[in-house]
Amino acid sequence: MAAPVSIAHTHVHALRLAGGAEALAARVRIADGTPGYGFTLNLEPAVARDMATWDAFARARAVPLYGLLGGLYRKSVILTTDQSPALPADWAALRKDLHGAKREPLRIDPFAWGAVEMVPTIAAVASSYGLGIALLAPNAHVWEIQYCAALAASLRLEETKVIVHQNVAQESIQISDRPGIGIDWTAEPAFSRLEWQER
Repeated sequence: MAAPVSIAHTHVHALRLAGGAEALAARVRIADGTPGYGFTLNLEPAVARDMATWDAFARARAVPLYGLLGGLYRKSVILTTDQSPALPADWAALRKDLHGAKREPLRIDPFAWGAVEMVPTIAAVASSYGLGIALLAPNAHVWEIQYCAALAASLRLEETKVIVHQNVAQESIQISDRPGIGIDWTAEPAFSRLEWQER
């Protein structure tokens, strides 16, 4: 389910967020010239580049991310505070958790799994066991929450929540219908000051 696009150029920047944390922001330009943007707070550039590629692909098709990943299954997602850890990003741990059905729903950190297509894949496996999934926004950053909501919108499951480890002001988040991954980049002033290389 990888985004079938030809990438013309990639550029990754580090930036300081308003709260003091560091993030990586990626810009991918696909062959038709459409740009896409991604980010990560876990400082793994591959995560940001993969997200940016999907963003560019969705923008080029003029559809939200859920339009590429199987459709819109919810218009908003419930945010919940929970201190439970997410599953480690490895298939052996996931298999063990599925067979033991220790947790309902399964807690998945989409940033740890790396690729956008991993979340729908894990959701399909969880569904076959009659389980839902909850997506972890590990730093409770607005970009993480928006990204998790965009992914959750495409999951054909009875229940999908976004988990944060700290209290946030809202109880739910609306799913963006803008083309791309639906991140409000203006939430971080440093993003607009990035100088992207052109080639």
